[in-house]
Amino acid sequence: MNAAAFLVVLRRRARATSPARDPLAAARRFLDEFGETGEGQALRRVIDTLASGNGEFAESEVWLFSAETLALVAALVEARIDARYPDAEWRHK
Repeated sequence: MNAAAFLVVLRRRARATSPARDPLAAARRFLDEFGETGEGQALRRVIDTLASGNGEFAESEVWLFSAETLALVAALVEARIDARYPDAEWRHK
């Protein structure tokens, strides 16, 4: 599914919004700490898909996230749709 459809699924499942003012930086901090976990790897796939700008999201990925991370993922997708970050920032690792 595309980013807009993925966001709809995320919003349906997320019970809260992310408190992160800078979701991309918050995601990178999460990956620094939990990048090797299943949730971290799923978050990395979402960021890589957002960075490519033309990937598809799997609805099954939604079930891999905790409530907090789910809200962060929704904030990341919104940020990409709204072009809050330059393309180069999405690809920076």
